[in-house]
Amino acid sequence: MNAMNNLLNPEIIKAAAASPLGILSLMCLIVGVVSLGLFRNSPVWAKLLVFVQPWTPEASREFVIGRWEVEQKIIGTEGGSYVDYGEDGKFTGRQEAFVNGQGERRQVNGSWSYAKTAKDQFRLDLTFDNGQQWKGTFRILDHDHIHNLDENYVAIRVSR
Repeated sequence: MNAMNNLLNPEIIKAAAASPLGILSLMCLIVGVVSLGLFRNSPVWAKLLVFVQPWTPEASREFVIGRWEVEQKIIGTEGGSYVDYGEDGKFTGRQEAFVNGQGERRQVNGSWSYAKTAKDQFRLDLTFDNGQQWKGTFRILDHDHIHNLDENYVAIRVSR
């Protein structure tokens, strides 16, 4: 307890506040004391969870490989796509659209390329077998969710 009283001495606080590292030290001390008070009776897992940052995978070509699902509703149209992105740079899947109760399903195939744009962002360029092209920029939310920044939807990784 004597050590704690020494830390709360106004002269020590005044000296620590005179430098950037001293201020950082005071902030760490305050966070520690507040945490001790708030989590004193909490289980260990809860204490660790508060201080552990969620892990987001880094953008990579390997991250994209697999099956991704997208479901969208756009002004009277509902639909979705299920696409498998292969290691060989090819993709295959299907797109479904329902307009006024009428459904249409079509196979999609082609090739894809990847470009990393940031630690957690990447760009996909698709070239369909019919020559149509599509480009999208994505931000990784977690291992199984990516957000299309251009078209504002979330794609979900699903098992095959």
